[in-house]
Amino acid sequence: MSGAMSPVVVLGVGNLLRQDEGVGVHIVRALSEVEFGEWVELVDGGTAVYEALSHWRQIGKLIVIDALRAGREPGTISRLSLREVADRTAPALSVHEHGLLDALGLLQQAGVRVGEVVIYGVEPAEAGWGTELSAQVAESLPRLAERLQAEVGMVAGEERPI
Repeated sequence: MSGAMSPVVVLGVGNLLRQDEGVGVHIVRALSEVEFGEWVELVDGGTAVYEALSHWRQIGKLIVIDALRAGREPGTISRLSLREVADRTAPALSVHEHGLLDALGLLQQAGVRVGEVVIYGVEPAEAGWGTELSAQVAESLPRLAERLQAEVGMVAGEERPI
């Protein structure tokens, strides 16, 4: 689907070498087992958001998954709009927050049109060196997968998760 319009791009971001900071990449890889329509693209963005999205010309809806530090219990899942992330009065969020906003600005300058942007964040427990998720974050993945499937289903006009 490279270069074509994709109504929904599900982008997992994070650093797989920093435990829970890689939750976005882990969930996108887990979702690769789910059958979505051809209008859904799962993207492992790692720590390079601009590079992961720059080959599209138009994205109807961008769903970003990342670690989110908001002072909640580890494994807590939050859904935010781009406006909430850009609000400087909000608590410090992801370590990738500024990178995401910068990348979206660069994409716009490069002529990539992005419709709605939704961010799903998972409160990390551990961010040290390592490739395994903490127990709390790993346990949240099935709930996160359900919420993401429902989000994609809402775009498709369906009332049930895909």
